[in-house]
Amino acid sequence: MLPLTLSPNDYRRLAKVIHTLAPTAARPVLVRLGLLRGAASDEANEGSAYGAFVAALEALGPTFVKLGQIMATRSDLLPPELTERLGRLHDDVAAVPFDHLREQLTIDLGAPPEELFAEFSTTPIAAASIAQVYAARLMTGEDVVLKVRRPGIEAVMRADLRLLLAAARVIERRAPGLRRHQPVRVVTELSEALLEEIDFRIEARNQTEVRRRASFFHVPLVHERFTTERTMVSARIRGRSPNAAFRNEEPALARALAPDAARGMLGMILLDGVFHADPHPGNILVTPDGRLALLDFGSVGRLSTKRREQVLVVLGSLVDADVAAVSDVLMEWAGRSGPPPPGLEQGFERFFLRYAADSGRPIRLAEAITEFISIARDNALTLPPDLLLLMRALGIAEGLARTLDPDLDVVAAIAPVVLRAFASRFAPKALATRAFRTFKELDQILAIGPEAIRRGIGRISREGIVIQVSSSDLAELPRAVRRASDTLSLGIVVAALIVAAAVVIVAKDDQAAATARIAIVILSGVGLAAFVSRLFRRD
Repeated sequence: MLPLTLSPNDYRRLAKVIHTLAPTAARPVLVRLGLLRGAASDEANEGSAYGAFVAALEALGPTFVKLGQIMATRSDLLPPELTERLGRLHDDVAAVPFDHLREQLTIDLGAPPEELFAEFSTTPIAAASIAQVYAARLMTGEDVVLKVRRPGIEAVMRADLRLLLAAARVIERRAPGLRRHQPVRVVTELSEALLEEIDFRIEARNQTEVRRRASFFHVPLVHERFTTERTMVSARIRGRSPNAAFRNEEPALARALAPDAARGMLGMILLDGVFHADPHPGNILVTPDGRLALLDFGSVGRLSTKRREQVLVVLGSLVDADVAAVSDVLMEWAGRSGPPPPGLEQGFERFFLRYAADSGRPIRLAEAITEFISIARDNALTLPPDLLLLMRALGIAEGLARTLDPDLDVVAAIAPVVLRAFASRFAPKALATRAFRTFKELDQILAIGPEAIRRGIGRISREGIVIQVSSSDLAELPRAVRRASDTLSLGIVVAALIVAAAVVIVAKDDQAAATARIAIVILSGVGLAAFVSRLFRRD
């Protein structure tokens, strides 16, 4: 965790942050925390306040831009109008002159770039708040791009993260209603993610791993020789952005690539467990040979095997509308025990009426994901960050696929990937892994079980057993007991009549037996009808 000792510079930065955020949608929170005086902003101007908030984050620099981009994934906590605006955040900034980078770059590469590359352009081809990108050519003739971290950016981000951590602790202390969202933990995870994102060695490993696994996407090769914490070199990919203009000019190729965009993303999620977390059109190119290429692996999501199995349970429930299974998975994701909230299963029943396979309506993933997250938000269930990254990435990938082909049936396009993921669960290696995991858990239970039982018995022998009963309907208990005893008595009578009927039916066939047989069968039928009526009767 970052230290919380604030310097005079930190306090000056804090004053600037508060002043910048004061006229925006953040004002009610600042007032509530006692950092601002006066009334909260007028709800009638909520939309303009959201817009001002996004503009303020951009003005405050890279840390707050990244914070906003992460907030855009938290539609389980924030209003959809705000997350939609946050999703459009960009961090394009003016480029730093190359002379300000030269010394740092020479130190990182071990020599001036002009000595290491056959060609090197000092004019950046892209500039963002964290890094700038330059075109170069290796001595072997390969075209590459050189990504360089902006000088001083780490110190700026660490200072801002100290302020965010201090704010999170104030929120936990002064705003009990927000405490369940664990702001300190959220900021700690944000700090780790941002500091990893500015370490290009981690980005290089992510890119290499995805390149090794990807089948639908082309991923550029990383040149490890030139990769350091502040510098990264990879093969240059030339191509076009897969936007509406490309679709209009190359309609046949666009339609062919649309299913690959959806299948490729879901394949990375369900089959590989490692996926590009921000596959917007700016991070994807269509190469001259007609392939989709992924760029910029600073933000990568990872899913454990267990998490992928849970995602498959949710996807499989779209076929059989298994409300209980999805409710159980969502409760586990939210880290909640006990019975589900009253509105959870009803919410999923409505969800399946709209999105189940037999609903008879076209399914849009982004729309279904939004409603799924809304169900969690309405029931005060907070989803873990890896799943929100997954859902956001799927929604962006669907948007890309529909940009390439507006008529694409995305669900039909991804069906082969889902079937392959289900089949992989029953592969010998997967079965062996699950069996090993089960036996390991059983071994742990057997190891600790006897001791736990011994302690339990000892405690019972010392303290006895105390049973606490709490019910809001104790007044109904006598009537319920009486009703149960009446039903039991009637059931016994009916059972006796049925047994008697059976005995008479097998008796000798004379006139008396026949008459008795008819009478007892009639009585048995009346008794059975009364018994069934009693079971279904409600007060």
